[in-house]
Order: sequence, then structure tokens, then C-alpha cells
Amino acid sequence: MSDNNKNVRLYFAPQSFPCGPDSSCCGPVGQAQEELEQWAQQIKAALPEVTVDFIDVTKPLRLDRDGAVIRLLNSFGLQACPIFAVGREIVSMGPPVTDELIPLIAAKLGGAESGA
Repeated sequence: MSDNNKNVRLYFAPQSFPCGPDSSCCGPVGQAQEELEQWAQQIKAALPEVTVDFIDVTKPLRLDRDGAVIRLLNSFGLQACPIFAVGREIVSMGPPVTDELIPLIAAKLGGAESGA
């Protein structure tokens, strides 16, 4: 992998309440910090050598690193988040099933480990 051999990037949209926190017309949009931390902890517990970087998609992204993510966001909008990537490859988009995500990450990293 070009950035870091054992690095996973978790792209997210910070949770917001477009119609207000107590609105009955729609719920929150984006991911809560607790969700992000939980996914990162599950990945690190199964793959201890892996680091997870959080990247806020509402801030400028880097075309050289984030090109695939930019294309997903242009096609699907913030509904694509969270997006998990290893190197320049997307591993998962949308809320993950961790038992499926971890083996995919391990495979992308070239490892045989798949603890879940």
C-alpha cells in the first residue's frame, strides 16, 4: 500500500440535524463520533497492527489519495458514508457489517488474519 502498509481510512460525514434535533420530519444525517470510535475499536481489536484514520468528507479531500472516494461522493452524496478504504481502494461504503468488513480489510492489507 502506498500510504501506510497497515492503514485504513474511514471517511465520514459529521452527524448533523438538518431539521433540528427534535424534528419529526427527518432524523440525523452523518455518523456520530461514538459510531466512528466503535468501528475503529472493532478493527483494531481484530487487526492490532492496523491504524484507522478518520477523514471528514465535508473538508477538502486530496485527489491523489481520495480520488475513488470523491467519485463515490459525487455519485451518491453523503449517503455513501461511512466509506472504508485501504490504499486507493474502497473496501466498503455505507454502514458496515463488521464481521464482513474485517476480513475484507485483512485481505486488502495482504494478511491472512480475519479475526472478528
